[in-house]
Amino acid sequence: MSYEVLARKWRPQQFEQVVGQEHVIQTLARAIQTGRVAHAYLFVGPRGTGKTTTARLLAKALNCQKRGKKADPCDKCDSCKEIVAGNSLDVIEIDGASNNNVDQVRDLRDNVRYAPARGPYKIYIIDEVHMLSAGAFNALLKTLEEPPPHAKFLLATTDVHKVPATILSRCQRFDLRRIGLKEIVGRLREIAQAEKWKVSEEALLAIARGAEGGLRDAESALDQIVSFKGEKIEEADVLGTFGLVSWTTIDQLATAVLNGDATTALKIVAELDEGGRDLQRLVQELLGHFRNVLVWKHAPELADSFDLTEAQLDGLKAQAALSDGEKLLRVVEILTEAANQARFALSRRTVVEVALLKAARAATVVSLDELIAQIQASSADGGAPAPSAGAHSTPARAAVAPPMAPGKTAGRDEAAHLKSRWPALLGAISETAQLAAPYLKEAAPLRVEGDHVILGFDPEFAEHLKQVDTSRTRLVIEKALGRELKRTVGVKFALEERPQAESEPQPPPTKSKAPASTPASKRNLADDPIVKKTADLFGGDVFDVR
Repeated sequence: MSYEVLARKWRPQQFEQVVGQEHVIQTLARAIQTGRVAHAYLFVGPRGTGKTTTARLLAKALNCQKRGKKADPCDKCDSCKEIVAGNSLDVIEIDGASNNNVDQVRDLRDNVRYAPARGPYKIYIIDEVHMLSAGAFNALLKTLEEPPPHAKFLLATTDVHKVPATILSRCQRFDLRRIGLKEIVGRLREIAQAEKWKVSEEALLAIARGAEGGLRDAESALDQIVSFKGEKIEEADVLGTFGLVSWTTIDQLATAVLNGDATTALKIVAELDEGGRDLQRLVQELLGHFRNVLVWKHAPELADSFDLTEAQLDGLKAQAALSDGEKLLRVVEILTEAANQARFALSRRTVVEVALLKAARAATVVSLDELIAQIQASSADGGAPAPSAGAHSTPARAAVAPPMAPGKTAGRDEAAHLKSRWPALLGAISETAQLAAPYLKEAAPLRVEGDHVILGFDPEFAEHLKQVDTSRTRLVIEKALGRELKRTVGVKFALEERPQAESEPQPPPTKSKAPASTPASKRNLADDPIVKKTADLFGGDVFDVR
């Protein structure tokens, strides 16, 4: 008797044996039990997830002679045996890739009206249906929508985007998902025990990782490794045969990147390349690992979806503590770009090494937020005072207001309120006046004079004032300011610096490198303690303020 590969020998013969597609199996089983079986089904999903297997099970259950009220076929009657053997006259399997022209579909349309030979239904299983030509799809439309009562159509495809919407609308669609790591390992363990093979858990896990959610790929890989290594399989055998990388190596490489240890990362890549490992697959697995770290950092409750063992999950948690979310996001972006480049690169090792160097730097470089925190901390320790959290983002205008007369208190408070709310007001204005919004970024509320708000522009940006001084823009600004102040106001534009009362003390002369002709607001910004502290930290000078 000829040898039968594992993928065919262990093909599910009952609905309960289908792995990882409970949502599909439960729906089909209930439809069979209640007699609500549609005339056309479309099974969609990646390779090796059970599309054709599910279609055959459904066909076998529908034509089973001894099924009774159960959903599962008996596997003992003549109809079940013929379908399993592939010689049933009532179940016709068609390969869409090789039977894709319009004449072959016309033959199908002509033959579908004949009654079944044995069972109650004549069932057509069309695999890779997306390969049919446009003419073939058109020839199938009417028959697929209104077939004879004895006809059922079961379609399967890995690329549903190529199936016309007119076909999709005539079928009940089932999306089969990629099978989880734990489910594949469980199925492989069951096969190994039945075949009396000694396969370690680490080896089963490595095979499942390499299958990428396809159970048929995993079964074929197990079949191949047993033929090559015998009936006792360890993880090293799987890694060496298929060029995979162990989880321990992925973990070590990720730790080296997060610690900024470029030397260790490059050494690991060199060892893997010399050992014949697939570097493109390495980048993909490393990308998936950092994706898990990033997700854990932001949503730990999703850890159950990672398909990791307890020990692996503990290692992932430890790595998540080594970096913040912003740096992890940058590492993921770098590895995503490297994964795309590695597909077409002549030297994949170069692409991987450069990506790891960038990732190691991105994982350890000081971010802008951390730099600001360091400056503020040094200011709190006796250096320059740190700006308050509510200060406006434009230091040239963030100065102490001059003393006002009691009668002007309301206007002064409204002006201060508008200054603090100006970024939000700009966002509201930009929704209606998109063209004027960029020019208003250089303006700021100076004061409130009665029923008018004075918006001031620095003389340097006089051209911007001309761009916003239109009736339509005025109306939009006045509505936004009126909503904020809860009263009707007008708006006036002015070219002037921050107003200074005569009683306000003038700032002392400074030794800034800014030229003498620099306006007062710019000199104040150049002398700002935070600006000076930042310039000293980077060893820079202030040449111009805009």
